[in-house]
This record gives sequence, structure tokens and C-alpha cells, in this order.
Amino acid sequence: MRKSTNMFNCLLNVISRETDIMFSRPIYLYGTVLVLAFCAIFFVSLMYQGLPQRVPVGVIDKDNSYLSRTAIKQIEAMQGIEIAHRYGSYHEARLAMQQGKIYGFIEFPEDLYIKTVNGLRPTVPVYYTEAYMIPGTLVYRNFLQIANVLNAGVRRTTMRAKGVSEAEIMPALQPITIDTHSINNPWSSYSIYLISIIWPGILSLCIIVMTVFTIGFELKSKTTPDLIEKAGGSIFNALSGKLLPYFIIYLLLGFSYVILAYKIFGFPLMGPVWVMLLNIAMLVLASHAVGLFFIGLFPVLRDALSAASLYSVLALSMCGMTYPVEMMIPPMQGFAQLFPLRQYYLIYVKWAMLNSGISDVWINMLGMCIFFFLPFLIIRRLKDAMVKLNYPTK
Repeated sequence: MRKSTNMFNCLLNVISRETDIMFSRPIYLYGTVLVLAFCAIFFVSLMYQGLPQRVPVGVIDKDNSYLSRTAIKQIEAMQGIEIAHRYGSYHEARLAMQQGKIYGFIEFPEDLYIKTVNGLRPTVPVYYTEAYMIPGTLVYRNFLQIANVLNAGVRRTTMRAKGVSEAEIMPALQPITIDTHSINNPWSSYSIYLISIIWPGILSLCIIVMTVFTIGFELKSKTTPDLIEKAGGSIFNALSGKLLPYFIIYLLLGFSYVILAYKIFGFPLMGPVWVMLLNIAMLVLASHAVGLFFIGLFPVLRDALSAASLYSVLALSMCGMTYPVEMMIPPMQGFAQLFPLRQYYLIYVKWAMLNSGISDVWINMLGMCIFFFLPFLIIRRLKDAMVKLNYPTK
């Protein structure tokens, strides 16, 4: 009983010591609360509409006919794009696109109407930039929709002139009607698509880097013997007490994100919210474990920070959000499993988007739990570094 009491007292001593350090250095506040709060506000406000609504485009109308004017009116009525300027030539429009004033333009050539009514199939050039993926894709999609509407309108007018009834025209124009339903993100919202993974990714990055920094700075300052003494000589008490305040802060931030995202902002969630709370808690714990692994593997602050930062940034690319892991070469598919964020992403997709059930999610939860054991691989090396200070200082 006395041993347990002494262990608890030592743990409280380390927690008290770390709390004093946290409030004495602003960098700890920046790395725990302010960075994540700023990122949350920034991304939510940046994409609060979910999708860009009025992407600026240009128009060149060399025909100035009823057909071209009708097409321009339809472009003006579209929600996704907005005519920012009308140009007199291709070179003017191209220069404006290169300067970033517009993201695409459409050119209606001369004799568009005459060639159309004579069945000569005129060509309407469309130019758009893919240097910006989202605006370029939206411009292309809307211009393509305009082309389809114009084709249908011309064919409808021609068939009417030939005496075809309205009941026969529509089946000829569109024999098959496609009814599209986006079941997981019906709003096509980039806010849902990006924030659901980017913010947890930044959370994981902050945890890994701050875990490395807090212990690495102690090593650099040669204050780890005092830390071990406060912990009663136990490396377990020292690491647990030092990281527990950060774990609680990051856990509360993670829970706040889950509640805000799925209960207040209405992000898609097919299953109960408790699984996502468990998912974020496991990500926080796994990220701490990864940070301990790096500072134990490289017990020099600058080396551990460099390795941990590179690893954390790669996680955003390897989790599968931007590019499907299944489409990567086999070695990279295996490499992607070395990131906790990959397991978090799979749990998120299976549970929040697809509602696959625990039977499909448990394997990824098990994969997340494997990261919890990483500190045991370097615990002896880290203890030697903290007690004996036997590591390079330059």
C-alpha cells in the first residue's frame, strides 16, 4: 500500500513540475491549444460554403448571335461560375488567365449560329487551368454542362421545325435518365472532405512534435536527472507524469472537434458518435507513443524533431485522403500502414461514411493499438539517455 502511495505521490510531483513548465514557456501553449484552435477556425471559415460558388471566368463572343447570347445568359445563371469579363480576343483572355484574374474562358466562334442550323457541327473551344485543381474542375464541369444544354437545345429546335411532337422529342434527346445520389457527401462539400482528416492530421502532428520537444528540451537542458528524481527513479512515472497534462489537453481538443464536426456542423456520421470519440482518443495516444519512439530513437532534440516532423507531414499524404493507397505500388501500400493517421482515416470512412459496423472497424482499431507498444522498443535507450546523459550534444 505504501509503495502504491509513494508511486502516486511521485506521479503527482512530476505532473506538478510539468504544469509549472507549461505555464512558464509560451511555446507550450502555442503547441497545445493556439495552433489547433487557429487551424480549426481557419479551415472552417475558409471553406464555410463547402464549395466555391462564383469562380470567375471569361467569355469571347465573336458570333453575337441569338445562340451565343443564350449560352452566355445560361453561364450567368449558373451557381458555380461567374463571368468576370468579356474579352475581344483569345490572347486577352489567355493573359487574364495567366495573371490569375480568371480560371477559364469559353470562345464562341464566328458563324456559330449559321453553322449550327446548317448541321456543320461548329467547335466551341473551352480553356481552363488545372494549376488550381478545385476551380479548374468546377470551370470544366460547368462549361461541359453548358455544351450539353446547347446541344440539346439545338436538336430540340431542329426536331420541332421538322414537326416532331414534344412527347417524341424528349425520349430522343435523353433516352436514359440518370438519377445521381451522393450518399456520403450529398452537398459535394470540400469542407467535409478536407477538414475531417486535415484537422486530426494536424492534431497528430502537434502531439508528435510536442512530445519530442518536451522530452528533448529536458535532455538538451540536462534537467532529466531532476525529472527522474522527482519520479522516484521510475522512468514510467517520469514519462507518464510529464505527458499526462498534454494528453488531457489534446484529448479534450479532440473530443471538442468530434462534437463540433458531427453534432453541430452536421458532418456525415452514419453510426453512433462514441466510435469517433474512441477513434480520436486512440489517435491522441498513438501519436504520443510515436513521439516517444522518435525521441528515444534519436535522443538529440534537433535530430528527433527533424525525423518526427518529416514523418508527421508524410502521414497526410499516406493516409489515403488525397490519393488512394490501393492505387500505390505495393511497397508504398505497406509503408502507409506505419502511420496512425492511416488507421484513423480507415475507421472514419468505414464508420462515419459507410456504417460498416464494428466487424469491419475492429481490425483498424487493432492496428492503431500496435502503435501503443512503440515506446517499449526504446524505453531502455531513452532511460539511459535521461539518467546518464550519454548522448551527443552537438
